[in-house]
Amino acid sequence: MATRALPADVLIDLSDTLAPGFDLPTYLGVLAGHCARFADADATGILIADSDGSPHTVDARPGDPRRAALRDLQCLAGPGALACATGVPEGGPVTRWPDFAHTATAAGFHHAHGIPMRLRGTPIGAVCLYRVEDRAFTADELSAAQSLADMAAIGITTERAVRQRQTLADQLQSALDSRVVIEQAKGVLAERKGIRLTESFQELRRLARNHNLKIAQVAEEVVRSALPLVLR
Repeated sequence: MATRALPADVLIDLSDTLAPGFDLPTYLGVLAGHCARFADADATGILIADSDGSPHTVDARPGDPRRAALRDLQCLAGPGALACATGVPEGGPVTRWPDFAHTATAAGFHHAHGIPMRLRGTPIGAVCLYRVEDRAFTADELSAAQSLADMAAIGITTERAVRQRQTLADQLQSALDSRVVIEQAKGVLAERKGIRLTESFQELRRLARNHNLKIAQVAEEVVRSALPLVLR
């Protein structure tokens, strides 16, 4: 029987999303395994929403022989899809969802429960618990799975935010580097052609357009061609 109190090592396991080489499918596989253990589920499925909010199925436990059926189940209008869309847990006998019931029954499941992965009430995905035995999940089992899912939501959201900030920082640095090179190239062209800096920038644009290149690429070539003169 699962309890409300979860071991510290499990919570730490799910909070560690900032380590180098973080891999989301592997992380979700860990989440699926913990949820199956603490909720006494025979199988688990995972739905995760992309950064744009579009949900998709993750093959979190590739070793499960029923993984094809689980993948199909996650795409149907069942408890997992509903929990992912609404942020509200959904569960019961699989016959509650007609489109879902046929595939679930064929896979041997009688009960299913969707656990939303949510942060501050906003769902970013869902864990679906499946049970072969015709027995509902208990309140303690669902409470444990919900705690794990919410911890995972915090970890995933944090990792996404850090990655987005790093991407923005890299883009800004790249833009700054390009700006520096362009200014250097303007100076080179102005010196070579005896023109003003505003005219040298127009020359860079003309060269970029004629050669179907970005201005920064042309600027790099101009600066590179000037290096031998500087080093003499």
